[in-house]
Amino acid sequence: MSSTPFKALVSVTISTMTTEKRTIDACTALYELVSTPKQLLELEDEELALLIKPAAHYNRKTKNLKKMCQQLIEKHNGEFPDTRDEILGLTGVGRKCTDIMMHFTFSEPTIAVDTHVHRVVNRLGIVHTTLREDTADSINEITPLQFKHHAHEWIIQHGMKICIARKPKCSECSLTDLCDYYRTGVK
Repeated sequence: MSSTPFKALVSVTISTMTTEKRTIDACTALYELVSTPKQLLELEDEELALLIKPAAHYNRKTKNLKKMCQQLIEKHNGEFPDTRDEILGLTGVGRKCTDIMMHFTFSEPTIAVDTHVHRVVNRLGIVHTTLREDTADSINEITPLQFKHHAHEWIIQHGMKICIARKPKCSECSLTDLCDYYRTGVK
């Protein structure tokens, strides 16, 4: 994660629907100029958009980042909020971003659910949900505390390398004996 809670939040916000490499490219360029909400607000919209252009939906993210920084200054005196509800209340910050922040910044034992996690736990049959928020609620409720610290990373890696969206590599998977998808062939 990034070096400060503010940078971590900006990074995770930029990362939505964006590959890791593009997120790194966008954040590296941005952090050469910005390390506080005030500094980000001082950038012209066009300059900010250009800096984060490697990221998907950079125009929308530009507007959201500006609003988020305004909220941080006006509602939180420029400080980073430390509660789930306050973080979730920031513009452009959804459940997944909030869970990532709570986990990595505040060491809260929680599993953030992105597309990969949602797909894998539903294919395995661990949960049967259609919404990622429902998946997050269910998986966090049933996962023992001692596994929550790394579960997010383990499941994401499995979803990116083995249980990929269009053509899962079931022949390479060590979880086929536990997998509803593999047993039933239902996609």
